[in-house]
Parts: sequence; structure tokens; C-alpha cells
Amino acid sequence: MLQPGTSISSLLENPDSSRAQPCIVCIGHPSGATQQYLIVARSNKIAVPLGDEGRTCTIDKLFKMYWVCNLKYPAQLQSVFSFLEHIYEIPISVNKRSKVVELISKLQAIS
Repeated sequence: MLQPGTSISSLLENPDSSRAQPCIVCIGHPSGATQQYLIVARSNKIAVPLGDEGRTCTIDKLFKMYWVCNLKYPAQLQSVFSFLEHIYEIPISVNKRSKVVELISKLQAIS
């Protein structure tokens, strides 16, 4: 979370090599009235403003960016992105975690 009024161009200065993959950045407080979400790829100096879309849409767009650009999912998002692959009926990645496989099999049993 960054302070309101933070310049988007300032997010692209001094790329941080430890954050090479695209990530979500929120300018303003996430539960406040004036927040803005962006997908930022500092190493490529790219910022995609997402306007006033909510957190769910923001995560969805980040997932789609990873999938379309064929980027390796970050370890912290592997389970979430694998679940979204199932929701969108996308060919599943090969390295799924067992909890994701268990959840998908339970969802398939319900339908």
C-alpha cells in the first residue's frame, strides 16, 4: 500500500531485482474511498492502472497477465492461480499442490 498521490512513474524507478515478477500495488488504503490498483512489472518498467476495480478483478487480471505471458507463478500465488485455472477450465499446470488437487476433485464431485 502506498500513500495517495504517489506518482505511477516513481514506481518504475530503481527496479528492485528481488521483485522481477509483476505484482499488485495499491495506492491509497484498500478499504478507503480513494484507492487505485495497478499491476506493476518493475524490471520491465511497465505499470497497468486498473482504475477503480476491486481486489477480485485486480487478482483476476494479474492471473491473466501471468497466464497470457506464460510467466511462472509466484510461490505465494501458486494455489490461488491453480484454482483459477480450474475455474476458467484452462489446461492445468503440472506442478499442482495436493490441497488444490483435493479442492478441485471435491468441486467436480459436486457438479
